[in-house]
Amino acid sequence: MNTSIYDTFREVLLHHNTNEFKYLLAISGGIDSMVLLDLFRQTSTQFQVAHCNFQLRGEDSIGDEEFVRNYCAKHLIPFHSVRFNIKEYKQSGNYSTEMACRNLRYNWFDEVMNLNRLDYLVTAHHLNDNIETFMINLSRGTGIKGLVGMKISNENIFRPLIECSKQSILDYAESNKIQWREDYTNQTDDYVRNKIRHHITPILNEIHPNFESNFQKTISILNNSESFIQNQINQIREELIPNEISSIIPINKLDQLSNKDFVQFYLFEKYGFNNFNLIDKLKVSENSSEIRSKEYRLIKDRENLLLQKIEPMLLDEIIIEQGEVEINSLNLKFVQSKNQMEEAKEILDLDKLIFPLKLRKQKEGDFFYPLGMKGRKKLISKFFKDLKLSKVEKEESWLLVDEKDRIVWVVNYRLDERFKIEENSKNFLNIIEC
Repeated sequence: MNTSIYDTFREVLLHHNTNEFKYLLAISGGIDSMVLLDLFRQTSTQFQVAHCNFQLRGEDSIGDEEFVRNYCAKHLIPFHSVRFNIKEYKQSGNYSTEMACRNLRYNWFDEVMNLNRLDYLVTAHHLNDNIETFMINLSRGTGIKGLVGMKISNENIFRPLIECSKQSILDYAESNKIQWREDYTNQTDDYVRNKIRHHITPILNEIHPNFESNFQKTISILNNSESFIQNQINQIREELIPNEISSIIPINKLDQLSNKDFVQFYLFEKYGFNNFNLIDKLKVSENSSEIRSKEYRLIKDRENLLLQKIEPMLLDEIIIEQGEVEINSLNLKFVQSKNQMEEAKEILDLDKLIFPLKLRKQKEGDFFYPLGMKGRKKLISKFFKDLKLSKVEKEESWLLVDEKDRIVWVVNYRLDERFKIEENSKNFLNIIEC
Protein backbone atom coordinates (compact mmCIF):
# COMPACT_ATOMS: atom_id res chain seq x y z
CA MET A 1 0.00 0.00 0.00
CA ASN A 2 1.19 3.52 -0.82
CA THR A 3 0.91 5.00 2.66
CA SER A 4 1.67 8.66 1.89
CA ILE A 5 -1.72 9.52 0.36
CA TYR A 6 -3.52 7.26 2.84
CA ASP A 7 -1.84 8.91 5.82
CA THR A 8 -2.53 12.39 4.42
CA PHE A 9 -6.17 11.49 3.91
CA ARG A 10 -6.55 10.04 7.42
CA GLU A 11 -4.97 13.08 9.01
CA VAL A 12 -7.21 15.49 7.09
CA LEU A 13 -10.32 13.44 7.84
CA LEU A 14 -9.47 13.13 11.53
CA HIS A 15 -9.00 16.89 11.77
CA HIS A 16 -12.28 17.58 9.93
CA ASN A 17 -14.57 14.88 11.30
CA THR A 18 -14.65 16.15 14.90
CA ASN A 19 -18.42 15.83 15.22
CA GLU A 20 -18.94 12.51 13.44
CA PHE A 21 -20.27 14.13 10.27
CA LYS A 22 -22.18 12.19 7.63
CA TYR A 23 -20.84 12.59 4.10
CA LEU A 24 -22.09 12.42 0.53
CA LEU A 25 -19.32 11.36 -1.87
CA ALA A 26 -19.55 12.66 -5.45
CA ILE A 27 -18.33 9.63 -7.44
CA SER A 28 -17.99 9.77 -11.23
CA GLY A 29 -16.25 6.42 -11.63
CA GLY A 30 -12.95 8.02 -12.68
CA ILE A 31 -9.64 7.30 -10.98
CA ASP A 32 -9.75 10.28 -8.58
CA SER A 33 -13.19 9.56 -7.21
CA MET A 34 -12.64 5.80 -7.01
CA VAL A 35 -9.47 6.35 -4.95
CA LEU A 36 -11.49 8.68 -2.73
CA LEU A 37 -14.17 6.02 -2.33
CA ASP A 38 -11.59 3.36 -1.48
CA LEU A 39 -10.04 5.60 1.17
CA PHE A 40 -13.42 6.26 2.79
CA ARG A 41 -14.22 2.55 2.82
CA GLN A 42 -11.24 2.01 5.11
CA THR A 43 -12.71 4.28 7.78
CA SER A 44 -15.67 4.00 10.12
CA THR A 45 -17.09 7.23 8.71
CA GLN A 46 -20.76 7.26 7.68
CA PHE A 47 -21.12 8.09 4.01
CA GLN A 48 -23.30 7.65 0.93
CA VAL A 49 -22.50 7.92 -2.77
CA ALA A 50 -24.01 10.16 -5.46
CA HIS A 51 -23.44 9.76 -9.21
CA CYS A 52 -24.49 12.19 -11.96
CA ASN A 53 -25.11 10.89 -15.47
CA PHE A 54 -24.99 13.88 -17.84
CA GLN A 55 -25.70 11.65 -20.87
CA LEU A 56 -22.98 13.35 -22.93
CA ARG A 57 -21.06 10.21 -23.94
CA GLY A 58 -23.80 7.78 -24.90
CA GLU A 59 -23.11 4.20 -23.78
CA ASP A 60 -19.99 5.30 -21.90
CA SER A 61 -22.10 7.48 -19.61
CA ILE A 62 -24.45 4.57 -18.92
CA GLY A 63 -21.43 2.34 -18.29
CA ASP A 64 -20.05 4.80 -15.71
CA GLU A 65 -23.36 4.85 -13.88
CA GLU A 66 -23.64 1.05 -13.81
CA PHE A 67 -20.01 0.71 -12.70
CA VAL A 68 -20.51 2.94 -9.65
CA ARG A 69 -23.92 1.40 -8.90
CA ASN A 70 -22.50 -2.14 -8.92
CA TYR A 71 -19.53 -1.15 -6.78
CA CYS A 72 -21.85 0.35 -4.16
CA ALA A 73 -24.16 -2.67 -4.24
CA LYS A 74 -21.19 -5.00 -3.73
CA HIS A 75 -19.95 -3.03 -0.73
CA LEU A 76 -23.42 -2.22 0.68
CA ILE A 77 -23.00 1.54 0.24
CA PRO A 78 -26.17 3.70 -0.07
CA PHE A 79 -26.26 4.90 -3.68
CA HIS A 80 -28.04 7.80 -5.42
CA SER A 81 -28.03 8.56 -9.14
CA VAL A 82 -29.64 11.03 -11.52
CA ARG A 83 -29.71 11.62 -15.27
CA PHE A 84 -29.66 15.16 -16.68
CA ASN A 85 -30.71 16.59 -20.03
CA ILE A 86 -27.81 18.98 -20.54
CA LYS A 87 -28.87 20.28 -23.95
CA GLU A 88 -32.29 21.31 -22.67
CA TYR A 89 -30.83 23.01 -19.58
CA LYS A 90 -28.19 24.90 -21.61
CA GLN A 91 -30.90 26.40 -23.80
CA SER A 92 -32.90 27.54 -20.75
CA GLY A 93 -30.20 29.96 -19.64
CA ASN A 94 -27.56 30.15 -22.37
CA TYR A 95 -25.06 28.16 -20.25
CA SER A 96 -21.83 26.56 -21.39
CA THR A 97 -21.65 22.78 -21.03
CA GLU A 98 -19.31 23.09 -18.04
CA MET A 99 -21.54 25.62 -16.26
CA ALA A 100 -24.69 23.61 -17.00
CA CYS A 101 -23.15 20.46 -15.52
CA ARG A 102 -21.90 22.35 -12.47
CA ASN A 103 -25.26 24.01 -11.74
CA LEU A 104 -27.26 20.82 -12.15
CA ARG A 105 -24.99 18.56 -10.12
CA TYR A 106 -24.54 20.89 -7.15
CA ASN A 107 -28.26 21.67 -6.95
CA TRP A 108 -28.98 17.93 -6.97
CA PHE A 109 -26.28 17.21 -4.40
CA ASP A 110 -27.95 19.73 -2.08
CA GLU A 111 -31.30 17.98 -2.52
CA VAL A 112 -29.82 14.56 -1.72
CA MET A 113 -28.00 15.90 1.33
CA ASN A 114 -31.11 17.59 2.68
CA LEU A 115 -33.30 14.55 2.15
CA ASN A 116 -30.79 12.21 3.82
CA ARG A 117 -29.60 14.63 6.51
CA LEU A 118 -25.98 14.54 5.39
CA ASP A 119 -23.52 17.19 6.53
CA TYR A 120 -20.86 17.52 3.83
CA LEU A 121 -20.44 16.92 0.13
CA VAL A 122 -17.06 15.29 -0.57
CA THR A 123 -15.30 15.80 -3.90
CA ALA A 124 -12.11 14.22 -5.23
CA HIS A 125 -10.44 17.51 -6.18
CA HIS A 126 -6.65 17.24 -5.85
CA LEU A 127 -3.53 19.42 -6.09
CA ASN A 128 -3.44 19.43 -9.89
CA ASP A 129 -7.07 20.59 -10.01
CA ASN A 130 -6.00 23.49 -7.80
CA ILE A 131 -3.14 24.32 -10.17
CA GLU A 132 -5.62 24.44 -13.06
CA THR A 133 -8.01 26.64 -11.04
CA PHE A 134 -5.13 28.98 -10.20
CA MET A 135 -4.14 29.27 -13.86
CA ILE A 136 -7.73 29.91 -15.01
CA ASN A 137 -8.30 32.60 -12.38
CA LEU A 138 -4.91 34.16 -13.07
CA SER A 139 -5.75 34.45 -16.77
CA ARG A 140 -9.04 36.18 -15.87
CA GLY A 141 -7.30 38.88 -13.83
CA THR A 142 -8.61 37.84 -10.44
CA GLY A 143 -7.55 39.22 -7.07
CA ILE A 144 -5.80 37.23 -4.35
CA LYS A 145 -9.10 35.58 -3.38
CA GLY A 146 -9.19 33.81 -6.75
CA LEU A 147 -5.56 32.72 -6.51
CA VAL A 148 -5.86 30.83 -3.22
CA GLY A 149 -7.73 28.12 -5.10
CA MET A 150 -9.97 25.51 -3.53
CA LYS A 151 -9.67 24.91 0.19
CA ILE A 152 -9.88 21.63 2.09
CA SER A 153 -13.23 22.72 3.46
CA ASN A 154 -15.55 25.63 2.84
CA GLU A 155 -19.26 25.93 3.50
CA ASN A 156 -20.57 22.34 3.11
CA ILE A 157 -17.92 21.00 0.69
CA PHE A 158 -15.02 18.85 1.87
CA ARG A 159 -11.95 18.11 -0.32
CA PRO A 160 -9.68 15.72 1.60
CA LEU A 161 -7.36 15.10 -1.40
CA ILE A 162 -6.74 18.74 -2.30
CA GLU A 163 -3.10 18.58 -1.17
CA CYS A 164 -2.43 15.26 -2.95
CA SER A 165 -0.84 15.27 -6.40
CA LYS A 166 -2.30 13.46 -9.38
CA GLN A 167 0.76 11.22 -9.47
CA SER A 168 0.23 10.13 -5.86
CA ILE A 169 -3.36 9.21 -6.73
CA LEU A 170 -2.16 7.18 -9.73
CA ASP A 171 0.44 5.42 -7.57
CA TYR A 172 -2.17 4.59 -4.92
CA ALA A 173 -4.60 3.22 -7.52
CA GLU A 174 -1.90 1.03 -9.07
CA SER A 175 -0.52 -0.35 -5.80
CA ASN A 176 -4.02 -1.10 -4.49
CA LYS A 177 -5.35 -2.50 -7.79
CA ILE A 178 -8.26 -0.07 -7.88
CA GLN A 179 -10.53 -0.27 -10.90
CA TRP A 180 -11.94 2.86 -12.53
CA ARG A 181 -13.58 4.11 -15.72
CA GLU A 182 -11.64 6.28 -18.16
CA ASP A 183 -13.42 9.33 -19.58
CA TYR A 184 -12.06 9.81 -23.11
CA THR A 185 -12.99 13.53 -23.05
CA ASN A 186 -10.18 14.01 -20.52
CA GLN A 187 -7.73 13.36 -23.35
CA THR A 188 -9.12 16.12 -25.59
CA ASP A 189 -8.43 19.86 -25.52
CA ASP A 190 -12.12 20.75 -25.67
CA TYR A 191 -12.04 22.37 -22.21
CA VAL A 192 -9.75 25.02 -20.73
CA ARG A 193 -8.74 22.73 -17.85
CA ASN A 194 -7.65 20.04 -20.27
CA LYS A 195 -5.46 22.49 -22.20
CA ILE A 196 -3.73 23.55 -18.98
CA ARG A 197 -3.37 19.92 -17.88
CA HIS A 198 -1.93 18.72 -21.19
CA HIS A 199 0.23 21.66 -22.24
CA ILE A 200 1.04 24.09 -19.41
CA THR A 201 1.53 21.97 -16.27
CA PRO A 202 3.99 19.54 -17.99
CA ILE A 203 6.16 22.49 -19.07
CA LEU A 204 6.17 23.92 -15.54
CA ASN A 205 7.15 20.51 -14.15
CA GLU A 206 9.91 20.30 -16.75
CA ILE A 207 11.25 23.77 -15.85
CA HIS A 208 11.21 22.97 -12.15
CA PRO A 209 10.84 19.32 -10.99
CA ASN A 210 9.57 20.50 -7.59
CA PHE A 211 6.90 22.74 -9.13
CA GLU A 212 3.91 20.94 -7.58
CA SER A 213 5.27 20.89 -4.03
CA ASN A 214 6.40 24.50 -4.36
CA PHE A 215 2.98 25.42 -5.69
CA GLN A 216 1.37 23.92 -2.59
CA LYS A 217 3.65 26.04 -0.39
CA THR A 218 2.69 29.14 -2.38
CA ILE A 219 -1.01 28.35 -2.00
CA SER A 220 -0.50 28.02 1.77
CA ILE A 221 1.20 31.44 1.88
CA LEU A 222 -1.56 32.99 -0.24
CA ASN A 223 -4.21 31.52 2.05
CA ASN A 224 -2.55 33.06 5.10
CA SER A 225 -2.21 36.39 3.29
CA GLU A 226 -5.84 36.33 2.20
CA SER A 227 -6.94 35.49 5.75
CA PHE A 228 -4.96 38.44 7.12
CA ILE A 229 -6.40 40.80 4.51
CA GLN A 230 -9.95 39.65 5.22
CA ASN A 231 -9.51 40.27 8.94
CA GLN A 232 -8.38 43.82 8.20
CA ILE A 233 -11.21 44.37 5.72
CA ASN A 234 -13.77 43.04 8.21
CA GLN A 235 -12.66 45.64 10.75
CA ILE A 236 -13.13 48.41 8.19
CA ARG A 237 -16.46 46.89 7.10
CA GLU A 238 -17.76 46.84 10.68
CA GLU A 239 -17.10 50.58 10.89
CA LEU A 240 -18.42 51.63 7.48
CA ILE A 241 -21.14 49.01 6.89
CA PRO A 242 -22.60 48.12 10.30
CA ASN A 243 -25.86 46.85 8.81
CA GLU A 244 -25.77 44.64 5.71
CA ILE A 245 -29.49 45.15 5.08
CA SER A 246 -29.14 48.92 4.76
CA SER A 247 -26.19 51.20 5.54
CA ILE A 248 -25.16 54.81 4.85
CA ILE A 249 -21.48 55.04 3.84
CA PRO A 250 -19.87 58.52 3.84
CA ILE A 251 -17.99 59.02 0.56
CA ASN A 252 -15.25 61.06 2.24
CA LYS A 253 -14.44 58.10 4.52
CA LEU A 254 -14.02 55.84 1.48
CA ASP A 255 -11.73 58.38 -0.17
CA GLN A 256 -9.59 58.63 2.97
CA LEU A 257 -8.82 54.90 3.05
CA SER A 258 -5.18 53.87 2.61
CA ASN A 259 -4.73 51.86 -0.60
CA LYS A 260 -8.24 53.01 -1.49
CA ASP A 261 -8.76 51.00 -4.69
CA PHE A 262 -7.53 47.77 -3.11
CA VAL A 263 -9.57 48.16 0.10
CA GLN A 264 -12.65 49.38 -1.76
CA PHE A 265 -12.57 46.30 -3.99
CA TYR A 266 -12.47 43.94 -1.00
CA LEU A 267 -15.03 46.00 0.89
CA PHE A 268 -17.72 45.79 -1.78
CA GLU A 269 -16.97 42.52 -3.60
CA LYS A 270 -18.79 40.69 -0.82
CA TYR A 271 -21.98 42.36 -2.06
CA GLY A 272 -21.38 41.53 -5.72
CA PHE A 273 -19.65 44.78 -6.77
CA ASN A 274 -16.36 43.63 -8.29
CA ASN A 275 -15.45 46.73 -10.32
CA PHE A 276 -14.05 49.51 -8.13
CA ASN A 277 -14.01 51.83 -11.16
CA LEU A 278 -17.81 51.71 -11.25
CA ILE A 279 -17.94 52.59 -7.57
CA ASP A 280 -15.62 55.56 -8.12
CA LYS A 281 -17.84 56.75 -10.97
CA LEU A 282 -20.92 56.38 -8.78
CA LYS A 283 -19.35 58.58 -6.09
CA VAL A 284 -19.17 61.55 -8.50
CA SER A 285 -22.40 60.83 -10.39
CA GLU A 286 -25.75 62.61 -10.08
CA ASN A 287 -27.79 62.17 -6.93
CA SER A 288 -29.97 58.99 -6.86
CA SER A 289 -27.79 57.23 -9.46
CA GLU A 290 -27.28 53.56 -8.62
CA ILE A 291 -25.56 50.33 -9.57
CA ARG A 292 -26.90 46.87 -8.82
CA SER A 293 -25.57 43.40 -8.17
CA LYS A 294 -27.70 40.30 -7.90
CA GLU A 295 -28.62 40.95 -4.26
CA TYR A 296 -27.65 44.56 -3.51
CA ARG A 297 -28.06 48.16 -4.67
CA LEU A 298 -25.45 50.89 -4.19
CA ILE A 299 -27.06 54.34 -4.47
CA LYS A 300 -25.52 57.83 -4.61
CA ASP A 301 -27.24 60.00 -1.97
CA ARG A 302 -25.62 63.43 -1.80
CA GLU A 303 -22.38 62.92 0.18
CA ASN A 304 -23.03 59.24 0.88
CA LEU A 305 -23.44 55.87 -0.74
CA LEU A 306 -26.42 53.82 0.39
CA LEU A 307 -25.93 50.07 0.44
CA GLN A 308 -29.25 48.27 0.42
CA LYS A 309 -30.12 44.60 0.14
CA ILE A 310 -32.69 44.02 -2.59
CA GLU A 311 -35.81 42.58 -1.00
CA PRO A 312 -38.71 41.10 -2.98
CA MET A 313 -41.71 43.42 -3.28
CA LEU A 314 -44.45 41.88 -1.15
CA LEU A 315 -47.26 44.38 -1.81
CA ASP A 316 -47.53 47.59 -3.77
CA GLU A 317 -51.20 48.18 -2.99
CA ILE A 318 -53.38 47.68 0.11
CA ILE A 319 -57.18 48.15 0.04
CA ILE A 320 -58.89 49.64 3.13
CA GLU A 321 -62.64 49.01 3.39
CA GLN A 322 -64.96 50.71 5.87
CA GLY A 323 -64.84 49.58 9.49
CA GLU A 324 -61.82 48.96 11.69
CA VAL A 325 -58.82 47.89 9.63
CA GLU A 326 -55.32 46.99 10.86
CA ILE A 327 -52.31 47.01 8.50
CA ASN A 328 -49.67 44.97 10.31
CA SER A 329 -46.93 45.56 7.74
CA LEU A 330 -47.14 49.33 8.36
CA ASN A 331 -48.09 49.15 12.05
CA LEU A 332 -51.21 51.23 11.41
CA LYS A 333 -54.84 50.82 12.44
CA PHE A 334 -57.76 52.72 10.87
CA VAL A 335 -60.73 53.25 13.21
CA GLN A 336 -63.99 55.01 12.34
CA SER A 337 -65.78 56.73 15.22
CA LYS A 338 -67.99 59.61 16.34
CA ASN A 339 -65.15 60.89 18.47
CA GLN A 340 -61.54 61.95 18.02
CA MET A 341 -59.34 59.39 19.71
CA GLU A 342 -56.50 60.72 21.89
CA GLU A 343 -54.07 58.01 20.80
CA ALA A 344 -54.60 58.78 17.10
CA LYS A 345 -51.51 59.67 15.09
CA GLU A 346 -53.64 61.48 12.49
CA ILE A 347 -57.39 62.23 12.26
CA LEU A 348 -59.38 62.76 9.07
CA ASP A 349 -62.93 63.93 8.39
CA LEU A 350 -64.66 60.66 7.54
CA ASP A 351 -67.50 62.33 5.62
CA LYS A 352 -65.05 63.86 3.12
CA LEU A 353 -63.66 60.46 2.14
CA ILE A 354 -64.96 58.14 -0.56
CA PHE A 355 -64.34 54.45 0.22
CA PRO A 356 -62.67 52.13 -0.38
CA LEU A 357 -59.40 53.80 0.53
CA LYS A 358 -56.13 52.47 -0.77
CA LEU A 359 -52.48 52.54 0.25
CA ARG A 360 -50.18 52.64 -2.77
CA LYS A 361 -46.77 53.74 -3.95
CA GLN A 362 -46.00 57.03 -5.69
CA LYS A 363 -46.56 57.36 -9.43
CA GLU A 364 -45.56 60.06 -11.88
CA GLY A 365 -47.66 63.24 -11.67
CA ASP A 366 -49.00 62.60 -8.15
CA PHE A 367 -49.91 65.80 -6.31
CA PHE A 368 -51.69 66.86 -3.13
CA TYR A 369 -52.56 69.96 -1.08
CA PRO A 370 -50.26 69.89 1.97
CA LEU A 371 -52.02 70.65 5.26
CA GLY A 372 -51.45 74.31 6.19
CA MET A 373 -50.77 75.40 2.58
CA LYS A 374 -54.30 76.45 1.57
CA GLY A 375 -55.00 76.19 -2.13
CA ARG A 376 -51.38 75.37 -3.04
CA LYS A 377 -50.98 72.19 -5.03
CA LYS A 378 -47.66 70.39 -4.70
CA LEU A 379 -46.18 67.50 -6.64
CA ILE A 380 -45.32 64.55 -4.41
CA SER A 381 -41.90 64.33 -6.11
CA LYS A 382 -41.20 67.98 -5.17
CA PHE A 383 -42.49 67.40 -1.63
CA PHE A 384 -40.09 64.46 -1.19
CA LYS A 385 -37.24 66.49 -2.65
CA ASP A 386 -37.86 69.32 -0.20
CA LEU A 387 -37.76 66.79 2.65
CA LYS A 388 -34.39 65.63 1.28
CA LEU A 389 -35.50 62.00 1.30
CA SER A 390 -33.08 59.46 -0.13
CA LYS A 391 -34.04 57.41 -3.15
CA VAL A 392 -34.69 54.44 -0.87
CA GLU A 393 -36.89 56.49 1.49
CA LYS A 394 -38.93 57.72 -1.46
CA GLU A 395 -39.42 54.19 -2.75
CA GLU A 396 -40.47 52.95 0.68
CA SER A 397 -43.03 55.74 1.23
CA TRP A 398 -46.76 55.08 1.00
CA LEU A 399 -49.66 57.27 -0.08
CA LEU A 400 -53.20 56.94 1.29
CA VAL A 401 -55.73 57.71 -1.45
CA ASP A 402 -59.52 57.54 -1.67
CA GLU A 403 -61.70 55.87 -4.28
CA LYS A 404 -61.17 58.82 -6.67
CA ASP A 405 -57.38 58.43 -6.26
CA ARG A 406 -57.13 61.74 -4.40
CA ILE A 407 -54.16 61.74 -2.06
CA VAL A 408 -55.42 61.89 1.52
CA TRP A 409 -52.19 61.40 3.43
CA VAL A 410 -48.52 61.13 2.58
CA VAL A 411 -48.02 58.43 5.18
CA ASN A 412 -45.92 59.56 8.17
CA TYR A 413 -45.29 62.97 6.59
CA ARG A 414 -48.30 65.21 5.81
CA LEU A 415 -52.10 65.16 5.56
CA ASP A 416 -53.94 66.72 2.64
CA GLU A 417 -55.70 70.04 3.42
CA ARG A 418 -58.92 68.84 1.73
CA PHE A 419 -59.55 66.07 4.27
CA LYS A 420 -58.68 67.79 7.54
CA ILE A 421 -61.22 67.90 10.39
CA GLU A 422 -63.29 71.05 10.85
CA GLU A 423 -65.24 72.48 13.80
CA ASN A 424 -68.42 70.98 12.41
CA SER A 425 -66.92 67.55 11.64
CA LYS A 426 -69.10 64.78 13.09
CA ASN A 427 -67.48 61.55 11.93
CA PHE A 428 -63.80 60.74 12.11
CA LEU A 429 -61.25 58.36 10.70
CA ASN A 430 -58.64 57.86 13.41
CA ILE A 431 -55.24 56.56 12.26
CA ILE A 432 -53.49 54.88 15.17
CA GLU A 433 -49.90 53.66 15.35
CA CYS A 434 -49.89 50.12 16.69
